[in-house]
Amino acid sequence: MDIAKALAQCQWFEGAPQRVFDSLYKAARVRHFDSKTFLYRLGEEGEFVYGILQGFVRIKITSVQGQEFAITEFSRNTWLGEFTLSGQPARMFEAQALEGSSIIEIPKRLLKQLADDHKVIYQNLFIAQSKRTVQMCELLSGMLFYPLSARVAGRLVWFAQHYGRQTNKGILIEKKMSQQELADLTLGSRQRVNKILKTFEQEQILSLAAQTFLVRNLAALKAKTLLTE
Repeated sequence: MDIAKALAQCQWFEGAPQRVFDSLYKAARVRHFDSKTFLYRLGEEGEFVYGILQGFVRIKITSVQGQEFAITEFSRNTWLGEFTLSGQPARMFEAQALEGSSIIEIPKRLLKQLADDHKVIYQNLFIAQSKRTVQMCELLSGMLFYPLSARVAGRLVWFAQHYGRQTNKGILIEKKMSQQELADLTLGSRQRVNKILKTFEQEQILSLAAQTFLVRNLAALKAKTLLTE
């Protein structure tokens, strides 16, 4: 996907006049981020907003003691970094590329200027942020009230829906992920997550091979998100 197409598909700019897209395109640049490098860290105010052309970016919380909790992941044609418009540093979240990623950078000062001139951009940003807030509340409720098996199933359903490719054997999640990563995403231990995955395999819901997940029965996996221990 090229820059012009990514801008045209971004919800933030829906309804904006062509001159907005012309200004964004002129200022945009594409950077390559190696795996495990950061777009922004805790305490940084940030100078850019970002659009992912290729790769994955993980949003996570890191405590002062170094503990990490991965909240979500963004992939192609997703935009992030709108917090920079507030002029405040990132107090809770940081963004890290999970693999070699090509990402559009647009200076926040330009986006703020365009939004000041075209209020529809602020309206779009508000709607987009509201949706992310709802998703955050759903995630928190899952972590607070659901057992680990349901949380693991829920994360796998999300990955299947966002990164899945239908095959004759099921939905192949086209993103390698270790059991430790899945444990980090569900606030569980690797040992307990491994036990849950083996149960899913025995029930023919899932197949695992070399950090690759094949969802053989999506309906059964979704049903697991509703179970209680």
